[in-house]
Amino acid sequence: MIIKDFLYNPSIDSYPGRMARGTALSFSLLGIAFCFIKSSNLGLRKTAQYLLHTITLISFLAVIGYMLGVPIFYKLSAIGSMAIHTAIGFLTLSIAASLINSELGITGLFTGNKIGNQMARQLFPTLTISVIILGCIRIYLHRYNFVSVEFGIGMFATSFILVGLLLISISARQLNKINYGKTQAEEKLEALNKNLELTILQRTNELRNKEQLLNAIINNTSAAIFVKDISGNYILVNKRFAGDFDVEPEYMIGKNAYDIFPTETADSLTQDEKQIIESGKGLTREVNIQTSEIQKTMLTNKFPLIDEDNKVFAICCVATDFTEMKNAKTEQEILSIQLQKKNQQLLNFAHITSHNLRSPVSNLNSLLWLYKESQTNEEKALLFEKFETVIHNLSETLNELVDALKIQEDTDRKREVLLFEEVFKKVKESMAGKILETEAVVSYNFTKAPTIEYPRLYLESILQNLLSNSLKYKSPIRTPVIHAETLFQNGILTLKFSDNGIGIDLKRHADKLFGLNKTFHKHAEAKGVGLFITKTQVEAMGGSITASSEVDKGSVFTIFFNKKES
Repeated sequence: MIIKDFLYNPSIDSYPGRMARGTALSFSLLGIAFCFIKSSNLGLRKTAQYLLHTITLISFLAVIGYMLGVPIFYKLSAIGSMAIHTAIGFLTLSIAASLINSELGITGLFTGNKIGNQMARQLFPTLTISVIILGCIRIYLHRYNFVSVEFGIGMFATSFILVGLLLISISARQLNKINYGKTQAEEKLEALNKNLELTILQRTNELRNKEQLLNAIINNTSAAIFVKDISGNYILVNKRFAGDFDVEPEYMIGKNAYDIFPTETADSLTQDEKQIIESGKGLTREVNIQTSEIQKTMLTNKFPLIDEDNKVFAICCVATDFTEMKNAKTEQEILSIQLQKKNQQLLNFAHITSHNLRSPVSNLNSLLWLYKESQTNEEKALLFEKFETVIHNLSETLNELVDALKIQEDTDRKREVLLFEEVFKKVKESMAGKILETEAVVSYNFTKAPTIEYPRLYLESILQNLLSNSLKYKSPIRTPVIHAETLFQNGILTLKFSDNGIGIDLKRHADKLFGLNKTFHKHAEAKGVGLFITKTQVEAMGGSITASSEVDKGSVFTIFFNKKES
């Protein structure tokens, strides 16, 4: 009966058989709260949360009223009464519903992880239970007249203060414990920070020392070094590379080659970089760099810099200036070629000398033996005349050999710009008598290549020997027709000298055509010296001479002058 009367007391219901106004109000507030409790709008969710808190307050007051036996708490004049089981239901439901948005409203005080939330969870239940117990004691002592009103109020206040002091003491100890842990953590953190700062300082010093060492190596090496990003902008340049182009390293940082150098130079410096980025492989090549002020040959070794994702993020180039080395190598090759040529010339000269002197010397030995064996003065006089003839011929041969050797040695003879027409006219004038005698028709065409840079003496000698041969070996059955012309063939200045003379049988004499004292016709003036001298002069100046000929049709001599001479 006591439990039944506690749960339901009809005497307090103003409207038996109908829902109490407090209950109806709570249901209304609960329905509105559920409408907005999951809204995406924060303001509506807060409204729903505070409506739930209102229900919690109404139902909590009703429960306290029933517990303390104070009807005014559960029978509010404004909203009517509420049964105990209804109050408990609304209290439980409103608290549970407020946990849906646990971070909002008063619920947020108890659900967080901060120190304040932890203290609220610890203090509120203790404080609530303590106050309810003290309130119950105070009311029942007064209700049964154990204490007076004044004493009861004083005892309640004193008890509340003691409970508050106890709770404060508990909270203070917990906070002090937390603060101690915080202080310990801060001290450890400070110690770690100091160690970290010391470590960072040490690492910074080590990094600075390594950077200084690396900069010293990079800036003092004889190689030119630069690093570019994949956009082509310089991000590192050593002093040697910048100095080669008379540019400050700082000026180059952040710029690309086309911002700094002429287009031709920039093209040389950026050659193959796109290929290196795409392939991820290095490349070594020889690069010629030429500006208005410098001309260099550099051996460049370009290679990609790869990041941890195996992607190219920059290109590094190490370039060695080997201009002097290459020039020295080129000079060495030239000297080697010249030496080989000299050796070949000396070998040829030795063969020619031995061949051309063998017969006169043998003849002299024979004459000397005959001279010793002769018995009369007339025989000796006749042999002496033979001696003079042989010695004269031997002297001429030696002079011809010496002249040929001088030509081979005299490659530094002064060059000058000559007009072919002017030189050829002079040669024609010197041989005018022979031309008139033979009634030769001599023509020329030097319009395609009118000039040459050449020693005058050599060019006159070459043209004179060729013209002399054409007149000397004319056909006895036709008028001599001689023609000279110049032109360029594959960039080489060329002289073609043709005639309609008796020609040469090249099948028999091709290998001896330009030899010394080599004759191919029974002609009184044939000595085999002119073509030998011509070939020697042409080759001494870096050129070459060839011939094409048919017997009784004529000959064509072609001289290819050295490119540098044209």
